[in-house]
Amino acid sequence: MSNSRSDELSLSMRIPASKCYLENALLTLDGICEHCSIAEKSTLRVRKALQAALSGSLEIASKQTEGLFDLKFSVYRDRMDITVENYILSDNKEDFEDFDSEVIEAKLSFVSSLADGYKYLKDSRQKSSFSMQFNLEIN
Repeated sequence: MSNSRSDELSLSMRIPASKCYLENALLTLDGICEHCSIAEKSTLRVRKALQAALSGSLEIASKQTEGLFDLKFSVYRDRMDITVENYILSDNKEDFEDFDSEVIEAKLSFVSSLADGYKYLKDSRQKSSFSMQFNLEIN
């Protein structure tokens, strides 16, 4: 593909918020990068950021009950946006006592140094979400 790609790609996936499923998200990312001819250097940087973000989210939610990750990958020429939504699946209000958006935002702030753009989107106590943006090198 040339440096002036005109194609765009968008893919959404939902996985359980569990360490054993994180590799599924990373394999999906690898496939997207290969399909879009993203340079290996860019692929590794995005992969590192996604892995750190999901691992950090799991660390925060480890005291909680079961949950889900909704991930949306969007590629626009030489830019990739990834949105991650973390849902806790529980009807028990006690499960959300430590699920404070300020704690989550502080815990994931390191992800901003790995991405070209990072935005934490405050949501309800049962859901948190953030987006990352990456400028990409194309093969």
